[in-house]
Amino acid sequence: MAPDFKQMTFHPSRRASVQTQKRDHFIGRVNVPLRDVTHANSTTFVVINPEREYRQGDVLTAVIVARDARGRPKTYGGDFFRAKLVSVRPREASSAGHVTDHGNGTYTVQFPLYWAGDVTVSVQLVHPSEAVRILRRIRDVPAKRGYECVFLDSQTGTREERPCFTSQPPGRPLHHLCDFSRKEANGSWFCERPDTLPCSAIAGCRRNVTEKGKLSSSRLGLASDQEMKLFRRPFVEAEPLEQENPSPIHVQVSGQPLFHHLPACSVSTPEVLGHGYWSGNVWKSSVCRVRYFSRIDTRKCLTNKTIYIQGDSTIRQWFLWLAAGHSKGSLKPGPAIVVNKESNVFVTYRSHGLPVLGSQWMNISNIRYVVDELDSIHGGPNTVIVLGLWAHFTPEPLEMGRARLHAIQTAIRRLLQRCPGTRVFVRTGTTREHKGMSFYLRGSDWLAYQITREIRQIFGPDRNVAVLDTWDMSVCQWEEDDVHPGPAMIGSQMNMLLSHICPEKVNITAIK
Repeated sequence: MAPDFKQMTFHPSRRASVQTQKRDHFIGRVNVPLRDVTHANSTTFVVINPEREYRQGDVLTAVIVARDARGRPKTYGGDFFRAKLVSVRPREASSAGHVTDHGNGTYTVQFPLYWAGDVTVSVQLVHPSEAVRILRRIRDVPAKRGYECVFLDSQTGTREERPCFTSQPPGRPLHHLCDFSRKEANGSWFCERPDTLPCSAIAGCRRNVTEKGKLSSSRLGLASDQEMKLFRRPFVEAEPLEQENPSPIHVQVSGQPLFHHLPACSVSTPEVLGHGYWSGNVWKSSVCRVRYFSRIDTRKCLTNKTIYIQGDSTIRQWFLWLAAGHSKGSLKPGPAIVVNKESNVFVTYRSHGLPVLGSQWMNISNIRYVVDELDSIHGGPNTVIVLGLWAHFTPEPLEMGRARLHAIQTAIRRLLQRCPGTRVFVRTGTTREHKGMSFYLRGSDWLAYQITREIRQIFGPDRNVAVLDTWDMSVCQWEEDDVHPGPAMIGSQMNMLLSHICPEKVNITAIK
C-alpha cells in the first residue's frame, strides 16, 4: 500500500538547499554592454535572388546579418533564430527554415519549397548570442535545481523531507548524503541524509514546490542582474526581423508531383534538408509516406500489439490520444494502462524516472528508469516502444541528458538481442511557451534544441531505432507554442508514429 504522505510527524529540513550554497559561477560572465548585444531592430535579412523563377522542389535562401543596437554588424556568431516560410494567399501553409551559423555574424537560412503560390519569409531573433552564452553557462552548473524527497516510517509516523539533487552538490561530502544513483541508467540522484531515518526510508519525490517561481539565476548566484536583462523584451523572442528590399516571391507548380516517390516510413528513412510543411492543420512529411489515421485505421494498425510509452508528460499526450482519442487530460506520471480486448491492444505509460518536475509526490516504487523498463520487457514483432524524454532535461547539464540517452541506447540493443523484431521509436523535443523569465532559464527553445540535436546525433545513425523528429513542425506551427501542444500537432505526430508502425496498410486512408 502506498504510504500516506500527510499523516506523518514532520521534521524540518536542515537549511542546506541549493539556494544557500556559495558558488562562484561567474566565470565566463557576459560583460557586453546592452548597446553591443545583437538587437532585432537593427538585424536584417535579405532573400537571395528573389526575382528568379522558383518551382516546387527548389530551395529558397536568405542571409541574416546580425547587428547591435547601434546598427554595427556583429563579428561573431551564436545568435539563435527561428525562421519559417508562410503562404501569402491563402495563409495556411508554412515550413521551417534551417539556419547555418557562419561564426562571423552572418547566417544562411534555407527553405525547401514544398507548395505553389506566393510565399513570404519570417525570421525571429529568439536569443542574442550573449544570452545563449548565459544559458549555456547556467545549464552546465550541476545540482542547481530544487527537488525534494520524503522519508517515512509508517510505524512511528516519522516524516522527514530533504532537498535532493541530480548530481552530488559541490562541497557536500558523501557521508552527508543518501546516494540513490543508478549506474546502469546513468542516473544520479542524491538527497540530504535524514536526521533520524535511514536512506532506505525514502518514499516519494517531487519538484521543490517552495521554489516555484523563484528560479532566478541571480538569486542562485548564477547570473548578474545585468545579464538577466537579456531575458526581457526586446532581447528575447523579439518581433520578426526587417527584410531588406522585400519583393513578392512566387513559387510555380512543379512538373511532377513533389512527394510522389517518397519511401515508406522506416528506420532507414534518408536524411533530408527539411522534414515537411503544414497544409492547414495537417503536417505533410517530406521524409516518408505519412498518412492520415482515423480511429478505425488506428485500431486496425494496432491490433494484437503491445505499446510501451515512457517519458515526460509531452509523450504521455500520445498515450492519452491512443487511450481516449484526445491529447489533453491528466498528466500524472503513471503508470497508466489501457486495454482494448476486442482488438487485443495493450498500451501502457509511465514516467522516465528521475528527475521529476511535477509538484505532486511520486511514490518511489513507481519511479523506474527507461533502462529498467527496457530490460524487463519481453518484446517481439508485435511490441512497440515509444520514448520521449527531453522537457525535464533542458535545465540540466547537457552531459547528463547525453549520458542518459547512451544508457537507453545500450538497453535497446540488449532488448533487440533478446527479442528481435521489437519496434523502437524515440521522439525529439519541440518549442514551448514561456510565461516568464524562469521559463527561459530552464526551458528556453535553445535548450530544447540542444536536447533535440543530441537525440538526432545518438539515435539518427542507429538502425535499431526510428527517430520521430517533431522539431520542424513545432517551429512553424499555426497553433500557439505549448509544451503540451494542441490537437493539430498531436494528431500529426500520431500520424507519423502510426505510419512507421503500419507503413503499408492497404485499408488506411492516404493524405491527399
